[in-house]
Amino acid sequence: MQPLSLYHRFKFYVERLLAAGPFFQLLVVWCIVGVISLIGGFLVFLVAREASFSEELWWSFLRLSDPGYLGDDEGLGRRFISTILTVLGYVLFMGTLVAIMTQWLFRKMNRLEQGLTPVTLKNHTVILGWTSRTVPVLHELLAGRFRKDSLRRIVVLADDITAGPTTQLAQEPLSTRQRNRVILRSGASLNPEHLHRVGVAHADTVIIPGRSQSAEHVLTADSEVIKILMSLETHYGQLKKRPKVIAELQDPGKVNIAVHTYKGPLQLVASDAVIARIMVRSALYPGLFGAINALLVAEDQGQITPVLASSFHGARWQSIYSRFSQATPCGVIRRKDGKKETLLAPDGDFVLDGSDEILLLADNQQGVSPRQGARTGKEKPSKPEGDILRMPKRPRKRSVLMLGWNNKVPAVMAEMRRDSRTEFSIMQVSTMNLLEREIHLREQLNIETDTLPNIQCIQKDYTVESNLRALNPTDFDVVMLFSSDRLGTGEEADARSIVGFMVLDYLLSEQEKSGVAGQRGGTRPQVLVELHDASNTSYVSRSANEVLVSPVVISHVLSQIARYPQLRSVYEQLLSSDGARLSLRSVAPSHYGTVAVAQLQQYALSQGCVLLGVQQQGRTQLNMPRSAQIKVDETLQLVVLQGASA
Repeated sequence: MQPLSLYHRFKFYVERLLAAGPFFQLLVVWCIVGVISLIGGFLVFLVAREASFSEELWWSFLRLSDPGYLGDDEGLGRRFISTILTVLGYVLFMGTLVAIMTQWLFRKMNRLEQGLTPVTLKNHTVILGWTSRTVPVLHELLAGRFRKDSLRRIVVLADDITAGPTTQLAQEPLSTRQRNRVILRSGASLNPEHLHRVGVAHADTVIIPGRSQSAEHVLTADSEVIKILMSLETHYGQLKKRPKVIAELQDPGKVNIAVHTYKGPLQLVASDAVIARIMVRSALYPGLFGAINALLVAEDQGQITPVLASSFHGARWQSIYSRFSQATPCGVIRRKDGKKETLLAPDGDFVLDGSDEILLLADNQQGVSPRQGARTGKEKPSKPEGDILRMPKRPRKRSVLMLGWNNKVPAVMAEMRRDSRTEFSIMQVSTMNLLEREIHLREQLNIETDTLPNIQCIQKDYTVESNLRALNPTDFDVVMLFSSDRLGTGEEADARSIVGFMVLDYLLSEQEKSGVAGQRGGTRPQVLVELHDASNTSYVSRSANEVLVSPVVISHVLSQIARYPQLRSVYEQLLSSDGARLSLRSVAPSHYGTVAVAQLQQYALSQGCVLLGVQQQGRTQLNMPRSAQIKVDETLQLVVLQGASA
């Protein structure tokens, strides 16, 4: 073995000093400067013999540190040594020292840009994780259409903000004021120490969105949410005022576990159940999806906002409408025995209490302000004879073709099985292993038999034209395309869904042109497409099909509940198959003509409903002025909130 020389030892120690940081780097440079100054002073002392050694040492240091002295020297030897010292000065002082300071400043700035410094805010909103839901949630929280949307700061914890979140946020169409409300911090949501960086202990609200859609993430998304809740309970459970937590779970079966984990104020959104209810309701009632999309997603439509009913104590529900000219009363939240009870579209004779909260569909803060001077309490609208508003016919049987597989497919099937008034026959097509799929369905649907009743699973690639043609999609009432969770990213999943839709649209268009009638008489089936990215909707927005961007829908629900936690029960009822729910109505032919919105509201009230808006020729308009005139004909559908007794 070759022994280590003194040179190698010296080189190793110098390397360790240089790697220790800027202070030790400067120390090494200053040692070199001292040595060179000493050598230069000694040489000029020997050559010139004009001054003492100490004065020549100072002369050498000045030439090394300041090149401006070069023209003051006389004599060939002194000038030669001065030139060498000046060149070395450029390298050491103007090169090495500047480089060390620049690198140190760059590292400091880079560390600050990484967002590792804990925030010093109070009563702010925290979003844990940068997922497909985060940007839509930010847009909703920054919209600021209502007074509740105050200038509260929003802190987002992402794994690494330099890897994309900073750039993505800069590209969003936000004003400078809105962008300044958002603070990014790097860290892992599962690491309790990193939660300190976003000031969870002093936060007012903590939002935990679901993880991005991918093959490996979907399996652990709910586990991560529960782990985060456990961290919050362990480290912040002793606080007198715990932050409100709004969390997204994919599996509704995990809700009880999450509630058991975190003892503070908690609101949970079961995203799979929400999407499943939307798809099933849309499959039962074509056209209803436009109303759901307007209420949950559209930024130019109204949103539901609770307002305290202290000034309406003792008033009857039917008299409330005259007090709001720019908002539509939808229901009431009443505190009863320490619990909140949500009543959507209550009876006209329902008497309000001063502690109630009125749910208003409004466009902005001005809309939720009651009109002064209008009477309340005694007005009672004239009840028309007969049922002017007609419910759409509910199908007794519905055949559904499901293309693609993700964790929402079992939730949709479970929602269909819970509907006892309609019999669904389902064909599910995917490239996923057939046996694995059937086992998963039996577990999720609680089916103990070896066969799946009214469910047929087929293993095929539906993006291949011949495979999809063999399935005869025109024989089905509804075709659903699901964004796959077996691919690496949501963009890849959308690309596959778009290709599958184009193949489906080609086959349906081909059959329409040929005039060949299938089992349904050649009628084009209703097509529901689920996507991951809203920017891809333009690719599948043909042929009047309905597109559901699930992350955007869930983001809206999360942000709304973050503002008003009491709205969670409202959204549950809106999309349910029982009790109060969103529905469509048509007007009887005997009342066709030009009718005021106020009169349509009276028609709806007389049948135990609340008129939210109208839908005509594929366009939905909610919260219309009571004085507006509407042309009522066979193409008009009324978007109503159907009460439990209707």
